Amino acid sequence: MAPATVAAGTNPRSVTVDPSGKYAYVANSFDANVSQYTIDASGGLEAMVPATVAAGLGSISVSVDPSGKYAYVANNGNASVSQYTIGASGGLTAMVPATVAAGSNPRSVSVDPSGKYAYVANFGNASVSQYTIGASGGLTAMVPATVAAGVNPFSVTTTGTWQ
Repeated sequence: MAPATVAAGTNPRSVTVDPSGKYAYVANSFDANVSQYTIDASGGLEAMVPATVAAGLGSISVSVDPSGKYAYVANNGNASVSQYTIGASGGLTAMVPATVAAGSNPRSVSVDPSGKYAYVANFGNASVSQYTIGASGGLTAMVPATVAAGVNPFSVTTTGTWQ
């Protein structure tokens, strides 16, 4: 039986599971990193080696695209989104560039069901950053790069199916 808790970084803020159900990722805000785990048959988490990968200051939200090939982290402390490829064994590798600009105090990142677009809620300037996702998973800001939202948006949710 897996332990009731597993170690994560300081001030873990968000967890996501990849579409295959084999890997989990946790954004650790105070450590500016992401914990990465494999998920065993009973649902227990086991830290990967390495147990963490670097992210931006105040990493607060992590999201995986529907294909399970890419992950994105909203970095609240430096107005950016970290972007990663996901390897065959679930490990995250920073893309080049490792981050793209977002609005002020980004709080969450969401990928639409088609895997073609990503959106980031920017708490600090009442906006949503919008990106296209390229063939290699990299984010490119749309024009306009942001759209207005209500005061202090905290998250963005996308729904639907892609066929």
